[in-house]
Amino acid sequence: MAIEYVRVKKTIHTGLNPGEKYLARIFRSGDVSMDELCTEITQSTTVSYPDVLACLKALEINVSRHILAGRAVKFNLLGSFIPGLKAKAMETLEEVDASTIVKAKCRFYPSPSFMNDLAKTSFNLRDLEVKGYQPKTTTP
Repeated sequence: MAIEYVRVKKTIHTGLNPGEKYLARIFRSGDVSMDELCTEITQSTTVSYPDVLACLKALEINVSRHILAGRAVKFNLLGSFIPGLKAKAMETLEEVDASTIVKAKCRFYPSPSFMNDLAKTSFNLRDLEVKGYQPKTTTP
């Protein structure tokens, strides 16, 4: 399997060499729905579609519930979903309370084996002719 990418033009405002630059961006050809996942799991196991759907919905509900309760959820092969928050820095300890919390967030940290798989992935250029993507090179 390979990850597809496109080439894009971007204006860089900071750093040693600001200006218009070109870089690779991932090309997402779509999202995978719960229905697609259920179908794939059903085809690769002996579990029926309704049972897979029930398990995936329960997983989704319970992962969300644990994250919202401030607990990390760890999957051995995939990685961990870790709750966190963004807060305003205050001058004194007494000033810190719930009103200084700006927002809650959740981060995903891949497991070492998943990171290893990501490091080994290959990349294929997606040929797109869309304005803003992959500037055409002209030959003299």
